[in-house]
Amino acid sequence: MSKLEKWSDFIPPEELATYAKGKFGERVGFGRKPALLNIDTTYMFVDPAFPQCGDGDPELIENITKITAAFRGLGLPIYYSRRDDRSHPVRRGMWNDKLGIADEMIYSRDPRADEWPDAYAPREQDVIVYKNKASCFFETPLESFLRYDDIDTLVICGISTSGCVRAAANDAFSHNFRVIVAEDAVGDRSATAHRANLFDMDMKMADVEPLETVVARLEKRYSAGRAAE
Repeated sequence: MSKLEKWSDFIPPEELATYAKGKFGERVGFGRKPALLNIDTTYMFVDPAFPQCGDGDPELIENITKITAAFRGLGLPIYYSRRDDRSHPVRRGMWNDKLGIADEMIYSRDPRADEWPDAYAPREQDVIVYKNKASCFFETPLESFLRYDDIDTLVICGISTSGCVRAAANDAFSHNFRVIVAEDAVGDRSATAHRANLFDMDMKMADVEPLETVVARLEKRYSAGRAAE
């Protein structure tokens, strides 16, 4: 099935035809060395006790755990992003104007908000990147870290599809990384925004693939190198 055919139940045929005309949606595939980029899957965004989470999604947490285990099993690098310190209004910046709870304790000063569930929490050898805007590339050393680590492919999981995931995918593509989005290991408060942004990323900046497909391709391509260590 082509990428365009995959979206035929969501995008009208006359719109798909315009993407076909422009030759959008080619596959980028995996390169020499992939890393997992886990975006903002702290309690603030996976625990419904926090207002930024929405209703929560146990299946999403399960899928993030699965892809984390796959990378760990293959000995491949894992990078995590999370919010930087938001306790000072200057550090929050324009969130003060755009977000109605920016100065509330549960958003700006609750330490649990920025911790990860044990099932996929970072280990000592993983890399954590701290950010204050949507993209984990914006004013952070992430690109420098990835270049040093000889990474050319990023597999993305996390939250939210229409926000921080989309921003990171766009910036990764702009920095000439290959981008793979594990479609059932990313989530959003809005199912509509989730699907629309998956489609747009699949057409313009990433391969959007089911988790099962991503894991199978990882194991087929990179397990030999792991066995040789």
